[in-house]
Amino acid sequence: MTPMQLRIRKKICILLSALMLMSALFGCAGEEASGDERFVLRAAVCSRLDSLDPAMNVDPRAESIFYALYENLMRVEDDGTGHVRVVPGIAKSYQETENADGTVDYVFTLRSSARWSDGKRVRARDFAYAWRRLVDPATDSPNHAALSMVQGYEIARTTGDLTQFGVKAEGDTTLRVTLAAPCAFFIGEACTAVATMPLRSDAVENDPEWTSTISAKSNGAYQVSVWSEDEYIQLRRSDSYYGARKTGPDTLRFIFTSGEEESLRMYADGRADYALVPPGDAAGESFVPLRATVCVLYNHMSDLFSNKHIRRAFDLSLDRASIAAALGEGVAPAEGLVPPGMTDAAAEDDFRAAGGALCAADAGGYGARCLLAVQELHDGGYWSGESIPTVSCMYVAEDETRTTAAAVAASWSEGLGVSVATLGVSREEFDRRVSEGDYELAIDTLASRRGDAMEFLAPFAGVGADNALHFASTSYDLLIGVAETSDDPAARAAFLHDAEVLLLRDTALSPLYYGTLACALRDGLDGVWHDLRGNPCFNGVTRS
Repeated sequence: MTPMQLRIRKKICILLSALMLMSALFGCAGEEASGDERFVLRAAVCSRLDSLDPAMNVDPRAESIFYALYENLMRVEDDGTGHVRVVPGIAKSYQETENADGTVDYVFTLRSSARWSDGKRVRARDFAYAWRRLVDPATDSPNHAALSMVQGYEIARTTGDLTQFGVKAEGDTTLRVTLAAPCAFFIGEACTAVATMPLRSDAVENDPEWTSTISAKSNGAYQVSVWSEDEYIQLRRSDSYYGARKTGPDTLRFIFTSGEEESLRMYADGRADYALVPPGDAAGESFVPLRATVCVLYNHMSDLFSNKHIRRAFDLSLDRASIAAALGEGVAPAEGLVPPGMTDAAAEDDFRAAGGALCAADAGGYGARCLLAVQELHDGGYWSGESIPTVSCMYVAEDETRTTAAAVAASWSEGLGVSVATLGVSREEFDRRVSEGDYELAIDTLASRRGDAMEFLAPFAGVGADNALHFASTSYDLLIGVAETSDDPAARAAFLHDAEVLLLRDTALSPLYYGTLACALRDGLDGVWHDLRGNPCFNGVTRS
């Protein structure tokens, strides 16, 4: 063979190698593979992702990506009946010990087979590092309260001194966590949360760009393979994951979307196999309950709604059944402020089931309640609804809240004879006006990232900026204060139940319906499950 032929042959080999590499990358980019070689699942669930730092994530919908990339001490999975259960994750077991001083020790034993995506072992110090980093004021994480139950948390937050923070690695496979007091939701919430997922100190501190690079180290079932900044992030199964054989799709492609309407279009035209969609807009959609409650807020500083009789009249004349029906299938009228799915340490059931129904939601009794509402108007100094000047009801200008506002206004018009003008504004204007007390009525969604009823009740205690109602009650403040300092989980739950009863007895606000997520999954796929925040997990999806 001549030198010229050798050079030509070499160039051909280089060209073929380049083509093979491009083909591999093209396949990793999520294009359909031929036959059944690869199982690619495409999901439209969240907007553009800016960071892979679990401690800094503020987009609840992006948690689906973190569930695939990382695994915590514990994890949640579908129990086979549509509910979620907590099961061992990186920690194969744990022991709980109540100490004489009221603190509680949890000792976790980690799996020796757990690995990072680069093959290095997952060690207890990776959790200790991540948890200290999360609460360190220098990190400025918006999610630091996820570990507020750990001993030394307040000291760490106020002084930056992490030496007394109750998290300690004892060897490679033992992690000791000391809580300041018993916490019913520590295992199910803190130990499964995205914010508390492990991080390697060397990977974080040696690479300033680790949060936005495809080489970021992860310890979950998947690792990043392709990241198109404004379009999608794509994950491939990690060969290092201890349960690699149990994972589902070969590739997960998360397509960034501006909202449910765009997600629906992606699903309809075949670009997405799973999408969060507006209720009632997709064939075969299913519904997932959320830990959220849509409410009417009354401004207690306003002339009209500082009157408890007027608030009571407006509450009684709400037809919760018809309002929920206006939102579509799967929406349930609220029976209290705290939604189902919240922990109740004093009962085997959840907080809502233990507290019972505190709001009237039956359609059959609406007429009788309207008669009572008119009497409340009389007691408040008005002979009829027509004698009340037009009331303004503010909401964030989105499709669901627009429908809610119209249904609520219609309910008040029919049941009370009151004229209501609805006003849709931006989220920024809504928050500003509520904070400043520049509103009469407002419709908002109250939600929690963890299963603690306190999340729904504490914001209305005191006169702080979080008290959107500007509600003032010494008795309520006392109940919340005692619950916050109680070391007895059962007593704490009892105080919270009493607080919810008092809040609704005074008609501080009016719960309307519980939040619901609507989603659509392509025929032939199965195994998507959702946590109580509505976030889907795709690790176990299969094809039929």
